[in-house]
Amino acid sequence: MREFFYPRSVAVIGVSSRPTNLGRNIVSNLVGYGFDGIVFAVGPNGGTIETRRIYRSVGDIPDHIDLAVIFTPAQTVPGMLEECGQKGIRHAIIETAGFREYGQEGQRLEHEIQEVARRYGIRFVGPNCIGVINMENGFCVPFPRLEKFIKRGDVSVITQSGGVGMSLLNLLSGEGLGLNKFVSVGNMLDVDAEDMLEYLIADPGTSLIFLYLESIRDGRRLMDVARKS
Repeated sequence: MREFFYPRSVAVIGVSSRPTNLGRNIVSNLVGYGFDGIVFAVGPNGGTIETRRIYRSVGDIPDHIDLAVIFTPAQTVPGMLEECGQKGIRHAIIETAGFREYGQEGQRLEHEIQEVARRYGIRFVGPNCIGVINMENGFCVPFPRLEKFIKRGDVSVITQSGGVGMSLLNLLSGEGLGLNKFVSVGNMLDVDAEDMLEYLIADPGTSLIFLYLESIRDGRRLMDVARKS
């Protein structure tokens, strides 16, 4: 799980120079929070953003990439993950919505994503999530634009709901509490809340964990992991 919080290089897929593009918010959050790694922007139309070149595909990037953040239309996600696998990327955060929550077509897309991930050995968070934050290194990839109102502390958050997660960030800020790590797990198609909870229990920077779930798939494992704290 560490790779989701401490990548050295990140490709943000779904970026354009249009002011309304949400993918560009992810790049802006990384820059604004001082991410200490390398950021690559990817979008089919190319161009530039935050003085960075927008590559037309991850295959065009000449360097190694640790993690991809995917925020493109749902029907394109299996193909984007395939490109990531071919590039050698083994970790991804899929923020796109429009999967099982939209019915049978969305379920089919989820199966395709799982098949691609298995083929290349990719671990991923999501889909249908708002991303990950690590205040220790400035890794901040939610698609809403986050002004730098969050301060660093020892509270970490795991949430299934992106909306609840954003409310928690505002609550922490309003109460003067500092955040260490945040993860929105979304549909939990691969990495689930228990995986993240197990990691954060052992995380030296985390003293308190807030967990919000809308469903529990494996109650026994959840309780077994929680007892480790």
